[in-house]
Amino acid sequence: MSENQQESPRVTVQNYTKIWTLDWVIYAIEGKKLPIPANFRIIGIFLASEVFWIIAGKILFFLPGSYTFLFLPIVTTWLIAKQKLDGKAPHKWLLGMVFYWLRPKHLHRYRKVEHNKRYVYKSKVVYRNTRERA
Repeated sequence: MSENQQESPRVTVQNYTKIWTLDWVIYAIEGKKLPIPANFRIIGIFLASEVFWIIAGKILFFLPGSYTFLFLPIVTTWLIAKQKLDGKAPHKWLLGMVFYWLRPKHLHRYRKVEHNKRYVYKSKVVYRNTRERA
């Protein structure tokens, strides 16, 4: 590219597909208003943390009932709901990592590649152990 020609600036194109995927929010249960609206993700996190703390309180160590049923699940739900790993919720990130660890790593057009050959180098392979500064 010559000096007279310059690269065109980057253009950010807005994508509005996210507006069509609405979160389901619960405002009331059986006609009784909730103190704060809750979506299904937060309710699921709360129920999972509730089960975890009940099991942990009974098996691992003794916890008072107020901690097991109320305080620790609320704190755990708040911490998990606020976290984002690579822009994803923690449980979706962990599920993606588990799928990555389980799938075969050597692929060719989405098929597993079997390595039956033993590779031998014809010449000496040179590499550096330390970085040299000039």
